[in-house]
Amino acid sequence: MKDLSGRRLTDVDLINLYVDTPEAPARVGALALLDGRGLADADGRLRLAAVRTAIGDRLGSVPRLRQVIRRAGPFGGCPVWVDDPAFRLDRHVRQVALSPGEEPTDLALRLVNGPLDRAHPLWRMWFVTGLPDGGVALVFGMHHVVADGVATVHMLGSLMDAAPPVDDRATARPPRARLPRRMRRAPRTSLNRPVGAHRRLTAVTMELDAARAIARAHQAKVNDVVLAIAAGGVRALLHSRAEPVDGVRVHVSVAVSLRPPGSGSVSGNHTGGIVVRVPLDADPRERLRAIALQSAEAKAVQLPTAGNTLLVWLARLGLLRSFSRHQRTVNLVESNVAGPRAPISLLGAPVRAVVPIGTLVGNLSLGFLALSYAGRLTIAVQADADQYPDLDVLIAAMERDRATLDTMLR
Repeated sequence: MKDLSGRRLTDVDLINLYVDTPEAPARVGALALLDGRGLADADGRLRLAAVRTAIGDRLGSVPRLRQVIRRAGPFGGCPVWVDDPAFRLDRHVRQVALSPGEEPTDLALRLVNGPLDRAHPLWRMWFVTGLPDGGVALVFGMHHVVADGVATVHMLGSLMDAAPPVDDRATARPPRARLPRRMRRAPRTSLNRPVGAHRRLTAVTMELDAARAIARAHQAKVNDVVLAIAAGGVRALLHSRAEPVDGVRVHVSVAVSLRPPGSGSVSGNHTGGIVVRVPLDADPRERLRAIALQSAEAKAVQLPTAGNTLLVWLARLGLLRSFSRHQRTVNLVESNVAGPRAPISLLGAPVRAVVPIGTLVGNLSLGFLALSYAGRLTIAVQADADQYPDLDVLIAAMERDRATLDTMLR
């Protein structure tokens, strides 16, 4: 019998496959802003054929991007990845123009969350022209079954001019031996509403060295700084909606990478999660200290893979989508991915900035996804656009708290 163990979908792959719906597609990706001069011909037009050739030459380092999912046959176990015999690169690497007045983030969300044909590899890449500054945007999107956030960054890097060095911040943690404590129900807030079809994406940025210095000054981690800034935004948002904030601790599902350090894996899902009870204290410095303590406790007592078994069984029973739309354990989702330390480029065109794109599913209609790249830390905020017409309130508060934390370094 042929050994399919290395090509089978993992339990976490299955969760991401089955939770997908047309209204709440399970997608991951990124929006990269490039200096487009190196990608244009003498007439200023995108050299799409050359771009496709360069991408095609590098697909060998990411074989999953040439594969599709197939059933393993009767009694064959989990589905498997197999090569697509009809693979065509022009189906996956395309060009699109930005419409007048359209924001690149809005276009990126629309493209990444669009339908994917499961008869072909579940990813797309678009080169967006027509940006106001004459630059080019690269939108990279795929079904979450293909990769988690860490693998998405590695995949995108593998398609660039050179394999980039990845930030050496520790992201992998071995499974804990202790059992998690019984998790209390999350507070009832307007944050938990079934996700609809429309999205909004924006971001707050800061220097990575500043985030590290702030973390050190509070005996915290960089991810605690991200949570503290995000919590400030949530506090302002709920307060503006006349909802309680003082003494409230929202439950945040924090992604944990289970990849062994130096594994070199560039595909698949190898993640778990812990739930951190994040206080909404008014002072961002006090909030950060409290979050650092809560995060340390959660890491010590929770098993990152504890919820995966339940979710897989719910998926196989066809109950996962319903469960995710009615769950009352978590209010928000957050993850932090270490990206390349040095700038990267494609065909000599430098990548100026990268904004990560994550997944909103079930009743988790607001999420935070941090990505470090070339000395900058980007905290992307993704929300259900219909439920968060007041998202600017959250962003403004995050910017204020970031500035407050920054001032302590001067």
